[in-house]
Amino acid sequence: MTLAVRYTSARTLDTAPVQSVPPGPGEVEIAPAFVGICGTDLHIFHGDMDARVSTPAVLGHEMSGRIVRVGPDVDDWQPGDAVTVMPLRWDDTCPACRAGHQ
Repeated sequence: MTLAVRYTSARTLDTAPVQSVPPGPGEVEIAPAFVGICGTDLHIFHGDMDARVSTPAVLGHEMSGRIVRVGPDVDDWQPGDAVTVMPLRWDDTCPACRAGHQ
């Protein structure tokens, strides 16, 4: 169990305990060391993206830390490895990908 800061509605944050879920196939669990708040997070906080964000939501998708657990089928990473997170997946179908922005 860990404590998370969560967006609950426009300009409203709370703290609540959250249960960590074991990583699934191809996933890792990361203990955050540093978390950045970007422009998207600010738009969410101001309530400008409520149509796209379900609540409660934990903000701060730009982060670094250390791996604490690895899921099945993870061969290249192990607990203790330092990592940074790229929070996007390129799917080659969205407008940004089709425009060559990866």
